[in-house]
Amino acid sequence: MPASVWILNLIVLGVVLEADLGRRKIGWFRVLRPVLTVIFVAPLFLDTIPTSSHDVALQAVGIAVGVLLGVAAHLFISVGYGPVKSRRDTREAAAVSRAGFGYAAFWTVIFAGRLLFIYGTLHWFSAPLGDFMAAHQLSADGLTDTLIFMALAMALARSTLLGVRGRAAARRFAAEAGAPSTATSSIR
Repeated sequence: MPASVWILNLIVLGVVLEADLGRRKIGWFRVLRPVLTVIFVAPLFLDTIPTSSHDVALQAVGIAVGVLLGVAAHLFISVGYGPVKSRRDTREAAAVSRAGFGYAAFWTVIFAGRLLFIYGTLHWFSAPLGDFMAAHQLSADGLTDTLIFMALAMALARSTLLGVRGRAAARRFAAEAGAPSTATSSIR
């Protein structure tokens, strides 16, 4: 398996876990960091995007699976509103999330499964996969791009939902406290 595949998957996994594990403030940089990482790293691995109807359908399936996995990751994250330490070494209230072992295990299994599948395509089931792809008019580039689009969709779905849940927590807190809705400014 090419080192570039390992590098891409390990970078994305590391960035997602570093951004989310523990109790973390939900801010704009936290929401966008994994997305920006994928956006800047993925083009390094996308040579061409096959546009035959079957490759496009395969890529669409990859995107849909990525969105579902990104949304499913939120089963392992709790989101609320509470005190956090600010840059000025003072306490402020902000939307926060908490993710632990279950979240780390979920993402690790997803990325290990991706790497295992890629390894299998090269060593275990390359002939049957080649037959399947030929019979369904799929290209190797289409399969590669599907995996990249899946990673991008996972990051986008995870980040979008984290931002939405953070804003909702801030609004709920503002409504309960009777404060003006400027409490959502920490997520902008």
